[in-house]
Amino acid sequence: MKQLLKKLTHRKRRTGAAPSALAFPDAAAAENYLKALAPIPTGTIQADNRITPQYDLHIIVPCYNVARTIVRCVDSILSQKTGYTFFVSLVNDGSTDKTPELLERYRADPRIEILTQSNRGLSGARNRALEHIRGKYILFVDSDDTLRKGAVEALLSKAVETNADIVQGGFVNITGHGLVFGRTGYREGSAAETGQTPYGMAWGKVIRSSIFAHLKFPEGYWFEDTLFAFCIAPFRPALYLLPAYVYIYARNPLGITLRSRKKAKAVDTVWIMRYLMADLAQKKEVHSAQVQQLLLQHIALAWYRLSHLDETVQQAAFLVMQQMYAAYYAPQDICVQDSRLLALHQALAAKNYGQYLAAAENQALGLQTQIKGETYDTSAAFGQQYGPRRDRDHADELLPAYRPQQGSV
Repeated sequence: MKQLLKKLTHRKRRTGAAPSALAFPDAAAAENYLKALAPIPTGTIQADNRITPQYDLHIIVPCYNVARTIVRCVDSILSQKTGYTFFVSLVNDGSTDKTPELLERYRADPRIEILTQSNRGLSGARNRALEHIRGKYILFVDSDDTLRKGAVEALLSKAVETNADIVQGGFVNITGHGLVFGRTGYREGSAAETGQTPYGMAWGKVIRSSIFAHLKFPEGYWFEDTLFAFCIAPFRPALYLLPAYVYIYARNPLGITLRSRKKAKAVDTVWIMRYLMADLAQKKEVHSAQVQQLLLQHIALAWYRLSHLDETVQQAAFLVMQQMYAAYYAPQDICVQDSRLLALHQALAAKNYGQYLAAAENQALGLQTQIKGETYDTSAAFGQQYGPRRDRDHADELLPAYRPQQGSV
């Protein structure tokens, strides 16, 4: 068990010396190289969505070839016991398996609409439902994940009580083999008061629908949830955090998180960051600790996402990101105080690739979620009660062991 957990969470620190010379004469040559590998998508974040809040909550579930998991996902939504009203959009994004047939089971339920379109990807599926928002709040649920019992009631009751723009709960990571290998929880309170930095994925939180009145996910890009970091967080919405684990996140081997490794399309991490930063700079003063920290953190995250690709790609990405960073921050523009971020700023200001590698890795490793406590194999945890089953069907019964202690994160 410990060895498997180690494989899931451990990264070997880079020890080799950086190349003495970069493979490109300038950022323009580096960008041309990256564009040949992964053309820049043309998706936009601008939208004009219609909002008619007939319900307390609009739940959006993108569905693409998820016959194996979609029934479990939808049933976890429909079984929510709550005094609040909710409406569910199931978006069939051009599935070629039995997903459309399984979705038809739910057509008679008045709480559900089934939308069908040709394949547009995760962003396009979410955007289809966002065109007509029917709730005061929105909740995104991925079709291979599930809501925990009481999730809707916990999130919405706190949203109503605090008048928060976003209420976010904790989540549990679980593999397809039934191994719960990590969890993220929070101290209860507003993010501003507690000083906590919540995760940036779209799912597992209720979001005031007005936030998406003129906003949508950029289609064609991987890492579309970067939208939350650059288009929502900098404008300081009222964000409230719950200690309860409301969401079960399945680590999908076919998902972007794992599938992007060693794929040229991972270069989208550079393109989407540059696009969203340019949009942010048009709307907000960027010379603040908040925005500079945001950009530096995502540069480090881009290093991590590209570290599985060859050295030439990493050098090209460095030059493009260094040029982007220099467009907003001169060497003397130091707003951040964190030592790791300051080291990354100095490396970018000096255009020093070797220093950048060390600083980006140090920052990325510092941001990795620390898994606290034990991990459980569901078959071992349930023993004779459930036998040798190793899928996650019974994970919800296991999770009470993961409730955070008072004052823990």
